[in-house]
Amino acid sequence: MTGKEHSKRILSAVCRLLVVCCVMTCLPVGAQQYTGMSGLIHVPSAEMEPAGSVRVGMQALPKNMMPDGMVFEGEKYASTSWYLSATPLRWFEIGYDFTLMKFRKNMKKGAEVGYYSKDRYFSLRIQPLYEGRYWPAIVVGGNDVWGQRDGDSKSFYFRNFYLAATKHFQFSFGTLGAHLAYRYWTKDYNSKWKGVVGGITFRPSFYDRLRFVAEYDGAGVNVGVDCTLLRHIQLQAALVSGTSFTAGVAFTTVLAPRKKQK
Repeated sequence: MTGKEHSKRILSAVCRLLVVCCVMTCLPVGAQQYTGMSGLIHVPSAEMEPAGSVRVGMQALPKNMMPDGMVFEGEKYASTSWYLSATPLRWFEIGYDFTLMKFRKNMKKGAEVGYYSKDRYFSLRIQPLYEGRYWPAIVVGGNDVWGQRDGDSKSFYFRNFYLAATKHFQFSFGTLGAHLAYRYWTKDYNSKWKGVVGGITFRPSFYDRLRFVAEYDGAGVNVGVDCTLLRHIQLQAALVSGTSFTAGVAFTTVLAPRKKQK
């Protein structure tokens, strides 16, 4: 099976599961980003998961969500990202992610082509200001933040830093979330995503366990939907720049603090 066929099968399976989820009872979902951190689809937000939250999952990435520097024999390729993230404190989130990279087996000319390597990185988010009645929540964060200065390194494909703000507005028909961020990517080939980005989310009052997302990531407009199935299975599907589908699935839970014995 080729890498392209493999990605299509994953997307198809997750999309079918998402449809089932949307017609069944869902529970509130935390934001899910392709890095496994809180956010929208391809844009960060200032929302945070509850303290004690842990998430492990994967996301299928189409070509236009992959950095232009990640190419195989001169061409970009679709891939998948796999992650583990945690929110040990209300104001702090950390995650570990790896994205599969396409190579020839054992780096030998003419050998079988497959996903034989990984780009690994850590992500961090800190929320210095909680959302209030008259002001937004603020988050400072970044992806691929660990390591020495990248310079001309061929790593740090996903390295970016951002400042994000989020404010929610309650209406009789639902909850509207407004999200705005400034994001700085360190690699020139990711400059299309650099600068001011943002989006909106909406939860209808008649079914507030479902979340709709629309965002601008600097290169195009993405739209998507997510929900949670059976309390712990998070699903997200989205259309990127009107041309490509991305979908992901994750297992999430909240680790309750141990009660002190009397």
